[in-house]
Amino acid sequence: MLTIDVFSDLICPWCHIGGRRLKQAVGIVEERTGARFRIHYRAFELNPAMPLAGIDRRTYRSAKFGSWERSRQLDHGTVLAGRGDGIAFDYEAISRTPNTRGGHRLVALAEREAELGAVMADRVFVAYFAEGQDIGDPAVLARLGEEVGLAAGVAERLGDQALETAVREDEALAEQLGLRGVPLFILGERAINGAVEAEQLVEVLEQQATRSQAGPGCEEGMCSL
Repeated sequence: MLTIDVFSDLICPWCHIGGRRLKQAVGIVEERTGARFRIHYRAFELNPAMPLAGIDRRTYRSAKFGSWERSRQLDHGTVLAGRGDGIAFDYEAISRTPNTRGGHRLVALAEREAELGAVMADRVFVAYFAEGQDIGDPAVLARLGEEVGLAAGVAERLGDQALETAVREDEALAEQLGLRGVPLFILGERAINGAVEAEQLVEVLEQQATRSQAGPGCEEGMCSL
């Protein structure tokens, strides 16, 4: 089993696009080579100082990008980019820019309990970008967790300090790596920043699969940070 580390934030549209492209690439390479990959999501917060209740999206984005019109232009670019990957963005449905720390704890919980971290991350992306749900709301997160198959009582378990520790460790590692933008994919000896096309990811994954099948010890070169 080869591990792919993915640093992303749950309100990053390019992370959503990049995650879908990675999933597509993994499926292609697994079918071609027989190799097996584990996609491991790691936490990164684009807005670490975001209030727990979030901020009105128009207010926040207008301040960040200089105007609401500029924000809408950037949104339109992701809408166009996501179409080819079957991703729907409904920015009109999003009223708030949320704090994502709880979402990262949920992804960590899903990975710990059922190895569903990647599935959980994708569900949270869809909830935010396509459905306009407030993914900073603990009740929303708990419901999403149960939707993907976690046992009842997600809301209570999200308060586990071990999850907060896991998120902090991921973010400390991102800081050590000097990471300033996401998504970042760690594929063996390669680090790829940005939502690159699936074909590029296929090429790199096939290289790693070939190395892992070449002999004992090669798999250890696959970075699981």
